Order: sequence, then C-alpha cells, then structure tokens
Amino acid sequence: MLSNYRRLLGVMTLGGAMLCLAPNCAETQEPSPSTPAAKSQAAPPTPELKQRPPVTPEEKAAMAEGRMRLDVVVTDKSGNPVAGLDAKDFSLQDDGKPQAIVTFKASDGAQGNLDSRVSVFLMMDMVNSGLVDLSFMREEVERFLRQNGGQLSQPTTVFLLTDAGFEEVGETSQDGNKLADAVHAIRPEVHTIHSAAGREALVERYQLSGKALAAITAREATVPGRKMMIWIGPGWPILRASDSNYNARDHELNFDAIASLLNQLREARMVLCSAGGGNAFTVQDLMQPVRSPMEATAANLALQVLALESGGRTLDGGNRSRAGKQLNACLQELGAYYTLTFKPPAGEKPFSYRALKVTVAKHGLKVNTTAGYYAEP
Repeated sequence: MLSNYRRLLGVMTLGGAMLCLAPNCAETQEPSPSTPAAKSQAAPPTPELKQRPPVTPEEKAAMAEGRMRLDVVVTDKSGNPVAGLDAKDFSLQDDGKPQAIVTFKASDGAQGNLDSRVSVFLMMDMVNSGLVDLSFMREEVERFLRQNGGQLSQPTTVFLLTDAGFEEVGETSQDGNKLADAVHAIRPEVHTIHSAAGREALVERYQLSGKALAAITAREATVPGRKMMIWIGPGWPILRASDSNYNARDHELNFDAIASLLNQLREARMVLCSAGGGNAFTVQDLMQPVRSPMEATAANLALQVLALESGGRTLDGGNRSRAGKQLNACLQELGAYYTLTFKPPAGEKPFSYRALKVTVAKHGLKVNTTAGYYAEP
C-alpha cells in the first residue's frame, strides 16, 4: 500500500525560486517565473499515526521544566559506538558556557537496556538518482531488509521519493521480509523533471526533496522516541550562492527555513544519515553556523550539511553495491548511545544560534550530537 504524506513547514528560496514549507503557503504562493508550475492535484489526507509510543513521566517533567534533550553517540577510532560511560564522563557547553547535565541515561543493546521507542526511516530517493541507480538501490535495500531472517531491530518505515512527491512503501513494520516484498514491487518511473531544463530542474528537485524531509520531520516532532532517517541516494542539488542572485528577502526566508528545520530535527530526536551522498569533504565549507540571515543560502540546507548538523553521518556512495553496508553502518549507532538533558539559558534574541559541544573525559573518543540550535522567541 502506498500512502502520501503532505505537511509543510518553513520556507526555502533560491534567488526567487521559492520552496514553500509553511502551513497553507502552497495555497497562496505565487509561482516564480523561473520555477516550473506544479501540477494541480488534491493532496490526500495525512495518514493516521498508529501504535506511537506514549510520553513518559520523565519526558513530561523535562517539557514542563523547559529542558533540552540531546542524544549523544560516542565512537572509538574505528568508528564503533562506545558503551559503558557514566554521567561523570560527560561535559556540556552551550555557546561556550558550561551547563549542568540534569539527567543522564545510557542505552546499550548489548546490556538489554536499549530504548524500545526507536524508529527507523529509509528514504529511497529516485528524484536525484537515475533509473539504473534505482535498480541497484532497490536490490540493496531488499537485501538489507531480509538479513537476519528479516528480523528488524526497530520499527522501520520505507519511503520512496519520486517526481510526483513521496510515498510510504508498505507499512511500518519489524518484518523485514514483508517490507522487502513491497520494495521489490517498486517499478522505475521515467523522470518528468528533465535535466535539459537546467537550473529550473535543479530547483524543482531541491524543492521536492526539502518538502519531503520537512514534512516527515514536522510530523515526528510531536512523537516521543528517538528516530533515524537514512536518505539513500546522492541527495538534492547543492545550490550555492554563486548559482543564483539573492535579495534580502531570499536570505531571510532561507534563514527561517534553516532555523525551523534544524530545531525540528532536534525536537523530533531525529538524526539524519546520508548514504551514498558524498562524504563530509563535499560540504566542509558550509559547516560554519549560520548566525544571520545574510549568511543563509540554499546550500546551507544541503542533505550532507543537515546530516552533520543533526549529529548524523555522510557516507560516500562509491561502489553502489555498498549501500547495504552503509545502512548497517548508520544503524550501528542506534545500538549504544546516551541521552542527556539540560536547561538551556535564555537566548539574547529570538532565533540566535547557540552552538552545543559535548565532550568525554576519555582520550581518543569522538562525540556526535546536535551541533546547535536556534533560541526560541
């Protein structure tokens, strides 16, 4: 069964080519002269959320006290998650100022104390991949889902992103064989967004991809539990400032989108992993915090940037037959992690960027968590 999700949040633009992500924005926005008009179609109703985890008393207390929650993965030099650390091993800074860790919880699958409310989302990106790539992608995802006899460790949802939007493939399940059968039934579709359209095609692919991520993140921000979104494919075009002419309003809209999306990824407890989308070197010049609207461009919303900002990973595609191994590499980080809460200080002004830094006392270990957040008004 295929069911579309349509929910919008925030705004992104690229030199007049607006990506509307705000409620009701799609109904009122005038199409940009440089952007192909979207096909007119009625959006299906948002599917009912079933079997979602309840809010725990500890989570209710954290929300009431205004505490911020961070999921932290610690890895060794080989990139393997490290378990067995205590609260005393960690220190936390908010914009360079030490903060007290209010609560601490270690989740370790090997010790049987892994949080059962962990969800996995696999996004098969056909929009930014060719038909041959989709065939390899489908085979690798099938193989991944069928491993271990089809027994998945976490409830898993598979999405397919096409030129028409994004759809759920099958239903959320821990039965990998059932999901693999649904993936096997996917048939490649001819692209309606033609590369011959040049910049307009790049913008449209960027828009479709960003809307899909924003819609899922907005929905999951209201659902308890940790999540991992693995985006399978090269990701949407990295539209740099040199490719477009920005005006002040474009910068402001991009800044609003960056702040909204990064905050919602954190609130959703969703870490984004890019499988086959290039390594960190691809976007190393874009990893500086965006602290003002004039610094904000569409490139700051690239898949690889968002993945690293969320505390996730970017894994280079290389040989397409490695996709299954990359999925396992991402999911490995759900086997052992730590959850910290702290009381963030009041921001100097609304949507001011505040960098977060978590460190461990033991030498040679790397810490991955949310890079920062934008203070709420």
